[in-house]
Amino acid sequence: MVYSVRMKKIILIAGKDMPAGRDFADGMAAAGYNVVVAGGAETEGSAGTSGSVAVASWNRPSSISARSLVLHAENLFGAVNETVLYFDAEEYASQFTVFSPEECTRALDTMISGYEYLAMETITRLEQRKNAGKLVFLLKRHPAMEEVLHSAALRSSTVSPAGPFVSAAQAAFASFAENVAALTGDRPNVTVVLVSCDANNETAAKDGSLSSWLAGYLSSVDNLKNKPGARQAINWIKAGAKGPGLLSLFR
Repeated sequence: MVYSVRMKKIILIAGKDMPAGRDFADGMAAAGYNVVVAGGAETEGSAGTSGSVAVASWNRPSSISARSLVLHAENLFGAVNETVLYFDAEEYASQFTVFSPEECTRALDTMISGYEYLAMETITRLEQRKNAGKLVFLLKRHPAMEEVLHSAALRSSTVSPAGPFVSAAQAAFASFAENVAALTGDRPNVTVVLVSCDANNETAAKDGSLSSWLAGYLSSVDNLKNKPGARQAINWIKAGAKGPGLLSLFR
C-alpha cells in the first residue's frame, strides 16, 4: 500500500486554507494526486474524503515555515512534483475590509510575503533535487474599487469590490508570477505555469471543476517534447484552455 501511494504524483496547494480549500484539494485527489494543503495549525494532520489529502501548518510571513512546509510534504508522500500558489482575490476581499495599519501588516503577511517565500523555497528544492517539477501561480481575479468606478456594468452589479490592500496584493501576485516565469524560463528543472480566471469563467465557477481542469492541463504539459521557454511561460493561461498547444491568453 505504501508503494502505491508513493507512485502517485504529489501536489502542494497553498493560499486557500481549509476548509475553504476542500473542494479544490478533493478535486486534485480525485484526479490521482496525493495532496498536501497548506493550512492553519489547528487543522494539521486532518485527511480529505479521498484519504489522500493531508493538511500542514503554514505561517505565511516566515521563510522558515515555507521550508518546513515543503519538507513536511516530502516526508508525508515523497518529492513534491507540483506546487500550486492559489490567490483567490474574491475570498481575500471579504477578509480585508478595514483600512488601518494593523490590517496593512496582516495583508502584507497573508497575501504577499507568504507566496513569495514559498515560491522561492519550491524553486530551491527542485534545483537541489535535480528533479523536474512545476510551480503554478493560480490567480482568481476580483474587481478593484477603481475598476468599478470605470465600469457601469460593475457598478450595477452586486459585486463588492476589493479594497486597496487586496487590489495591491493582486497586482503584486501577478507581477511576481510573471517575473518568476521569466527568471526560470531557461532552468531545466522548473516549469512555471500561470493560470488566470475571473468570476465569469465557467471552469472556475467551482473549485472542484477548476482543479479537475488544472490536473488535466498539467498532464498535457508533461507530454510536451520541450519545456516551454520564458517567452511562453510569462503568458497567462485562461482557466478552461484546451492544452498548451492551444493557449488562450487572459490579460
